[in-house]
Amino acid sequence: MARHEIGTNVNRGLAWVGVASSLVGLLDMLALLIILAFWVPAEQYGIATKAVWIFPILDQATDLGLSAAVIQRDNHDRDTISTVFWLNLLIALVLFAALMVGAPILATSFYGHAVVGSMLMVYGTKLIWQNVYVIPWALMKKELRFKELSIVRLVANTAEFAGKVGFAATGFGVWCFVIGPLCRVIVTGVGIQICHPWRPRFVLKLRQSWDYATFGVKTGASQILFYFYTNVDYPIVGYYFGDAALGIYRLAYEVVLEPVRVISHVVVDIAFPTFARLRLKRDELIAQFISFTRLNLITVMLYSAVVFVTADDLIALLFPKYIGAASVIRILCGVAILRSVSFVVPPLLDGTGHPSRTFVYTLTAAVTLPLTFLLCASLLGDSLGFKAVAVAWAIGYPIAFAVLIMLAVYTLEYPLGKFLRAVIGVPVCAVAATVVGLGVELALAGAPAAARLVSATAAIVGVFGMLLAYTQGLSIRGAMKALRAEPPTAPAPPPSQADGSA
Repeated sequence: MARHEIGTNVNRGLAWVGVASSLVGLLDMLALLIILAFWVPAEQYGIATKAVWIFPILDQATDLGLSAAVIQRDNHDRDTISTVFWLNLLIALVLFAALMVGAPILATSFYGHAVVGSMLMVYGTKLIWQNVYVIPWALMKKELRFKELSIVRLVANTAEFAGKVGFAATGFGVWCFVIGPLCRVIVTGVGIQICHPWRPRFVLKLRQSWDYATFGVKTGASQILFYFYTNVDYPIVGYYFGDAALGIYRLAYEVVLEPVRVISHVVVDIAFPTFARLRLKRDELIAQFISFTRLNLITVMLYSAVVFVTADDLIALLFPKYIGAASVIRILCGVAILRSVSFVVPPLLDGTGHPSRTFVYTLTAAVTLPLTFLLCASLLGDSLGFKAVAVAWAIGYPIAFAVLIMLAVYTLEYPLGKFLRAVIGVPVCAVAATVVGLGVELALAGAPAAARLVSATAAIVGVFGMLLAYTQGLSIRGAMKALRAEPPTAPAPPPSQADGSA
């Protein structure tokens, strides 16, 4: 596929995934706001978290990277893909059986809440159902069919929103956090099969699928470790500080790092298949990596700047029962900036055929962060309370991030200094906009919280936009070209950043 055609498909994909992710993020935040305001108090939210933090780990263990192998590999023999399907289904059945036996024991002996075990067992049915769409979903992603994928995602997440809010309103309490995802996965399965009908053959050719399995295991292990280290802070907070503290801490995480994950996946969903296509074209690969990194920094740093400045107002207006979350939100905003870049690198490493390097990063993080969480909770817990675990994020994550960046520049054979010069302008603009926003917040100290929030947000967005336009060559016009899928002649970095930029 020609560079121009790939660029056009990337822009179209970014537009559709961007719209879908924005609406999905809005629906998720709205559902959370409604549920926590009316039906689920902080303590119950903390109890639900003791089950929910395990959900993404189970999802990744079920897939085990096999869908990523389908996207990355070019040979799609029907028998081989069918074998991958049966392997996925077998893993799902084994995990479901393990949950039936182990979840009640875990819930009563460790958590002390039987409902946690019941939630895990019911969620296990999702692991089986998702096999209905995993393979055709991967094939559509390989073909860059992001318009159809985004439409299915929007419909499915609307069903999840209705399921969460509806069941919470009818008295199901914490069960809404299980029933909502079940609604989403059922609708996703139906939608994907409509867009890309696919049925497996009754074959099992393990030798032919060995290449897929080895790639998938490496990628899947990295994903499991990722969701482990990004969620293991929840049980640690619950163990040291109790259910109510866990509910408040999780709200702060959901306000900062969960939206960052959603925002970043606008790029990540496009990045992996794009990098896989460009893996043999070094110059184009570097250009696309820089472009994706800058785009992720722009969106995440704008969001983080607004949340950092207006944290007190956000909590007072939207989550008044969760006072105490604002300080954790501000600490996690610094972590969010690093996370925005770290989301782009694993698709680069996996797409170029180096999943073992992604594993090195996730293993580093999976060792460093849990140890830091435990140390800070035990040493700083008496003085800082559950904020100590947020401080642990700020201490431990930069270590893993440094390893990841070095792996990226090593893989690209691209000097670290050039990479930093290509992207540093965006953080500088964001910091300047944040300072202006803080000034507005202080100037309106006596005004209502809503007025401060709106004014500070407008100042940050306006200043950030102007600085990006005048110093980085990034403008609304350039963004509209991308949305219309015009050739990516803009946005372009300033002359000083010409090498390594898209």
